[in-house]
Amino acid sequence: MKSTFRNVLFLCAVTAIAVSCGSISSMQKNHNTVRYQPSPNPLETKGQKIVVNINEAVPAKYFRKDAVVMLQPVFQYEGGYVDLKPMILKGEKVEGEGTVINYKDGGRITYTDIIDYKPGMETGKVFLNPVAYKAKKVNTADKNREDALKNNKGAISLGAVKVAEGINTTSERVSTKGNISIASHNYVKQVAKPETATIFFPVNMSNLDWNFSINKEKDSKNQNDMLIAAVAEKGLPKEVVINGWASPEGEESFNVGLSKRRAETTVNVINAAIDKGLEQKAEKLGIAKNDIKKYIADAKKDLVISSNALGEDWDNFVTYVEASNIKEKNTIVNVVKSQPDKVKREQEIRNMSFVFKELATNVLPYLRRGLIEFHYTAAQKSDQEIGKLAALTPEKLTFDELMYAAYLNHNNATKIKLYKYATENFGSEWTAWNNAGAVSLDLQNYTEAQRYLTVAQKLAPENPTVLNNLGLLAIATQDFDMASNYFNQAKEKGSKEASTNLSLLTLIGGDYEKATEELASRPCSYNLAFAQLMSGSTGNAIKTLDCCIDQTAEVYYLRAVAYARLDDAAGVLENLKSACEMEPAYKATAQKDVEFKRFWNNIEFQTIVTK
Repeated sequence: MKSTFRNVLFLCAVTAIAVSCGSISSMQKNHNTVRYQPSPNPLETKGQKIVVNINEAVPAKYFRKDAVVMLQPVFQYEGGYVDLKPMILKGEKVEGEGTVINYKDGGRITYTDIIDYKPGMETGKVFLNPVAYKAKKVNTADKNREDALKNNKGAISLGAVKVAEGINTTSERVSTKGNISIASHNYVKQVAKPETATIFFPVNMSNLDWNFSINKEKDSKNQNDMLIAAVAEKGLPKEVVINGWASPEGEESFNVGLSKRRAETTVNVINAAIDKGLEQKAEKLGIAKNDIKKYIADAKKDLVISSNALGEDWDNFVTYVEASNIKEKNTIVNVVKSQPDKVKREQEIRNMSFVFKELATNVLPYLRRGLIEFHYTAAQKSDQEIGKLAALTPEKLTFDELMYAAYLNHNNATKIKLYKYATENFGSEWTAWNNAGAVSLDLQNYTEAQRYLTVAQKLAPENPTVLNNLGLLAIATQDFDMASNYFNQAKEKGSKEASTNLSLLTLIGGDYEKATEELASRPCSYNLAFAQLMSGSTGNAIKTLDCCIDQTAEVYYLRAVAYARLDDAAGVLENLKSACEMEPAYKATAQKDVEFKRFWNNIEFQTIVTK
């Protein structure tokens, strides 16, 4: 933009120019009687756009009958400006296109334009400096206010007005992470069903007690006798697997040690059972009593006994809870599945005092056990063995085992290494490429996600799992039409994740009431709270944020915004402090966020965002 335009835009050149303009000068002189009101105030973003609405009230006997006025707002922000579209107003005697303003009565007009939002516009301002000139007909050659000043004799600027300041960007706080689609592994854990026995232990104990109530209830002694009979009839299995478990309460390192001691007790039990079974077999074979000990020792020489101390049994905890009659079981399962930190997970469950007694009676005792498995056919690799091989020598794993290893691992950084290895060594398998792309999306590495998913699409162009992930990638790159196309294709082909992800587009598009309905099945989700807040249900939004399992910095910040809308200073300061402690970048954000404008001068607020 020319420097002369900047001067014209922000300065009111009156004096000599005004004198030469006849009746137009009165409009310049009285420009302060014209009212410009932004709506809403401050302006706000919606669907990655800033909608500039300005309501103008022109007083009676202000607008000259032979006048033409060009309105062209300018949006100015740190690092740049955007010229908005021009609008022509004209007096009653002027011919041509434009909105007529009556001299006697004045009038009201509404100006609207839309510009793209980008980060950095939060403190932007909207300025107006209308250009007026006398004419019998609107000059159609004028494309902007600068043309109007240059092309029309006697044209003047009526005076610079700051119409709006600050942009509310809360609509940009929608979480677009979405639900990625991970292709299932095809690994089958067991070829043949093993013969098993389970020994249960009292809380915090590892000694064998066949008279323990649960051992009697589950007939553990008889199970052990069945293994003895199996050895006596069929001989030794190819492999014996022993797993020791602890219930998931108490200190984790203690439970690991406890599961190890229970595994050791179970090994002793099964060694005795094997000896007894071999002794019975030896008697059937007619082996002399004096030779039975040697027979047993020789038979056991090549026997493989794998003993595993598996610590806290969260997986079976979930299984038992889901199968129980506990009313709050869905809440409990949600805590386990969504809270990765085991200590916090256990504490949250303990805090549910109204259900913990029921868990302690009907769930936890059945997890304190030692499990014995006799594999008479070749046993597959244990989960532990697969995990170890994946970390040290992945070349020793089949493709299915490699994919299963990634499934077992909860760390995304490790998952991506395994999936990357799979793409490099099993390049024709679309599931490896898809899963690498999905995890890259979760890690917000969109360049890598694009690379992996492009190959996955070539290998499986109509697969709903791939299509859903491509939809999430399109959202990340703000191609919302393409995202909608991918999600709808995936939904038609049966993708549940795509059905959920379509609600992201509803949120981004600003239809918050519809999004609230679509997200009703996810009652404790961040995006539901966001939709409620943006549709005016501030109290419900706070309740939803309160029940989110993961109290992240994002959750705390949005809750601070909600309390700001209720003018609740204590709620604002408490939540903003937590958000900034967890994510310091929120300090700079809050300093410019007009949601907190009423609190900017609050000393505690200033301490939170500057310290």
